[in-house]
Amino acid sequence: MVAGQELDAEQSEQQWLFRQGDLVLGPVSGQQLVEQLYSGGMSGDTLIAPPGERDFTRIGDVEIFKVHVARAVAKARVDADVRAQRQRALRKRLILGSIATAVTVGLGVGAWQLARWAAVHGPGGEEDEYAGITVDLPTIAVAQARKDDEELIAYPSSSPRPPPDKVATGEPKPKPPPGTPGTPGATTPTIPASAVAARTEKKPAGNVATDPDGLQMATEFDQDSINKVVKGNQKTLFRCLKEEAQRRPGFAAKVPIEFVIGNDGRVTRLWVDHPQLKQGPLYECFMTELKKWPFKPYKGELASVNLAFKVG
Repeated sequence: MVAGQELDAEQSEQQWLFRQGDLVLGPVSGQQLVEQLYSGGMSGDTLIAPPGERDFTRIGDVEIFKVHVARAVAKARVDADVRAQRQRALRKRLILGSIATAVTVGLGVGAWQLARWAAVHGPGGEEDEYAGITVDLPTIAVAQARKDDEELIAYPSSSPRPPPDKVATGEPKPKPPPGTPGTPGATTPTIPASAVAARTEKKPAGNVATDPDGLQMATEFDQDSINKVVKGNQKTLFRCLKEEAQRRPGFAAKVPIEFVIGNDGRVTRLWVDHPQLKQGPLYECFMTELKKWPFKPYKGELASVNLAFKVG
């Protein structure tokens, strides 16, 4: 060791004992003591003594070792600064690596979200605040009575229908004279086949529905017009579903509804066919919005619209 070589030959070979806690170790040479000072194995407070001596002295107080103790202290300080700089550099690299990883992950997630958004909305589309809510195509039919609404056994039409055995005045039909076709005892006249083929049945105009009595009633609601209004306004109901989902964390369900359009073009009845949502805030919100939908007035049988929403 270069520093150890500064001791003369006699000092280098001189033997010493040293204390380590309650232990007395050695003997070691003077050069080995210097090497221990520079390596950090000893400090200026280490107690040493020549073999055979009972009194130990701090190595920093022994003349031949004072210079080496000072140099060892300076070397330890420099080594500590070097280690601190290396630790700072290592922490900086770790921080930069973490930032780079976070940026990479963020860019990846952002790209995925952007791709998903573009797939849903297309180029130039607007963000959908009701993502996760979808609706099936509506079905439109003549309104029928429901078991859960007994007062609607028959929906009102434009005018009440008289019983089949009464004429428009409400009086019983006069009995036909004997021999009239269709009465008991009457004989059916023979009709030539050519006359049967030429006979054409006059059919009622417009949409036709058959009531439970087997009678045909004309319906005059326009399905295309109703579909257009439903398509243009159905997202107003999404707000109601979103608010319900906020009231019920984790809410996910299919919510079918049915509503009836009165002859004046206003929604008159609503059913929410979900066991937990038949009444309450969602029902009220639906009804409030449906009453704003601008259906056209019409005559005849009432129209019923079925929609099914999926949430989550």
